[in-house]
Amino acid sequence: EEEKLEWATARKEAGSTLLKAGRLSMALQRYKKVVDAFGYVDNMGEDNKVKAKALKLACELNKSAAYLKLDNHVEAKSACNSVLKEDKQNIKALYRRAQAELGLKNFLESIADCKKVVELDPQNKEARALLKQAQLKQKEEDKKAKGLFANMCKALGKGPIPAPGKAAPIGGFDEDDGAADDAPAEDEGAAAEGAAADGKTEE
Repeated sequence: EEEKLEWATARKEAGSTLLKAGRLSMALQRYKKVVDAFGYVDNMGEDNKVKAKALKLACELNKSAAYLKLDNHVEAKSACNSVLKEDKQNIKALYRRAQAELGLKNFLESIADCKKVVELDPQNKEARALLKQAQLKQKEEDKKAKGLFANMCKALGKGPIPAPGKAAPIGGFDEDDGAADDAPAEDEGAAAEGAAADGKTEE
């Protein structure tokens, strides 16, 4: 167990060096090896179990940072979720998940995570800035949704008015449609009378 912990610590440190150097894919490989190595730790001694879990969480957090830099918001969110399962109030995981949610355009979720961070750490300027950004994006989204809804209502409320003698197109709901529909009925009646008169003449 001690050797495994030493190996994992070395892998984590190597990953962190690679992450700082911008070699993200290689850094992720190191972190994944540590996470996989400590997939099951219940058979370890208590002290080593605590150390193993701490190493695993640190690597998951670093994975989320690397994925955010790669704009892979889905994997970044997944890594944060893994941390938050073990530590619900982990500020870094909450903040990075908020970043991932923003990238995925899940603005309400991003806002919720930012608010949690601010509750836990009121002086966190990054979280406050991200919160404002997410709120602004949500407002823009709401405006778009309202505009789209208004246009749909206009489209339903306005249909082309048919010319006399022609049926109204399906989907036209204008108040004038009823009057326009009456006109063909009169014409048809007149046509029918004319046809009857023609018939009598022929006899």
